Amino acid sequence: MAASQKPREWRRTISDQEYLISTDLNNISHDFVNNAYATDDMYWAKAMPAAILRNILSNSLVMGVYAVQPPFPPAKTAEEPSSPDTPSPTLEDPSFYFSNEFQGNGAGAEKLEQMGFARFVTDHVTVFYLTDVYVAPESRGKGLGKWLISCCREILDSKPHLMRAMLMASPGEGKQFYEKNLGMRDMQEEVAEGHVLPMTRNRNQ
Repeated sequence: MAASQKPREWRRTISDQEYLISTDLNNISHDFVNNAYATDDMYWAKAMPAAILRNILSNSLVMGVYAVQPPFPPAKTAEEPSSPDTPSPTLEDPSFYFSNEFQGNGAGAEKLEQMGFARFVTDHVTVFYLTDVYVAPESRGKGLGKWLISCCREILDSKPHLMRAMLMASPGEGKQFYEKNLGMRDMQEEVAEGHVLPMTRNRNQ
């Protein structure tokens, strides 16, 4: 995300579990994104080399979906004896706080388990192309995808100089979903009106 863009976040509790949607790139698990890219659910994508993926994400507006876990207790002070006498090696290992599954800032910070994401290719002002909308299979059926799109709509509605928002939807249910929840319309309507002629080029051309 552009350095000038302040991260935004939304929170919701579903069945006693708190969830977070955040545009903070520091929370995104690159392994989660790449694993999603490698699934059949995201047939248009493929896993990327680490440097390429980092470039893609840093030049996009990425919205991560997370399950919020309780914070770690604060570390004991020097005056407080440890119990047991030998500290747990798991808690001593910084990678525990920054694993592929959980993101956080150490003791006293929330742990975030990534459940999904969506990505805007954008200049952050006039044009927003929504792509890579994904919720992990085990997290579906809870309304997280619909909530994610409502947050996307809130971002679009907050842009006074927006010229065009775009996405590629599947016919039928996909088209109806984005019409209802994101205010999108079929570009063929603009074609019929004589306003635009959509053109594209894929990777094989």
